[in-house]
Amino acid sequence: MRVLAIEVSTRRGSVAVVGPEGTMGERSADVPGAHLEWLLGAVTAVLGNAHMGSGDVDALSVSLGPGGFVGLRIGVATAAAWAHAAGRPLVGIPTLDVIAAGAVADAGSSSPGLVLSATDARRGEVVAALYRRGALPSDLVRLTPDLLVAPSAIRDLLPPIDEPVVVAGDALRLHAPAILEALHPWASQAPCESWWPHASVLGAVGRTRLLRGERHDPMRLVPIYARGPEARAWEERSVVAEKGGA
Repeated sequence: MRVLAIEVSTRRGSVAVVGPEGTMGERSADVPGAHLEWLLGAVTAVLGNAHMGSGDVDALSVSLGPGGFVGLRIGVATAAAWAHAAGRPLVGIPTLDVIAAGAVADAGSSSPGLVLSATDARRGEVVAALYRRGALPSDLVRLTPDLLVAPSAIRDLLPPIDEPVVVAGDALRLHAPAILEALHPWASQAPCESWWPHASVLGAVGRTRLLRGERHDPMRLVPIYARGPEARAWEERSVVAEKGGA
């Protein structure tokens, strides 16, 4: 099964094709406010580099969020439309799952047993979830739902922690001191490259779940927002500001 993975939940867009032998091609770029313009060209380039056409895609995997409203809407709509039109299976993966799996894969056997994914939710808050690693990065066990919380209060919403935990996610760009202090003395910071969700990881996780029989109805798939509907106006204003609009 060859899976096209679309990850545009953050300012860094990423597209990959993952097959039985692993990643067949991947393209990533910083694209704040320009996900739509970048995405279609990136998909074409990745498929071309993998010597594939659109008809060679067996299934799709898409990042569901939480993340930026505009990017999520574009990613989910693109994947859902492709799956529906081509009659291909589709699976949506929470973005925090992708970040956690990527941090474990990057650390290899040296990764602690616990992983905390945390993304910036703006307004001085983060969205986080705690995981326990399994035998493979795709075998992570989620220990909490997505938690919207102030960085300094994150420990209050987590199960008791008395072992090392690695923290990954773009929340570290602004809130690393507060998060690490809240989880002291157990927390360590993942390398910067592990802060972002990667389409190659999304594709690997999605492929595992698809082979297990997981599917989502493309006509019913919706993104995961940090704050639900109220996040939309905030994210729309943010994109306008990044483009230099009024």
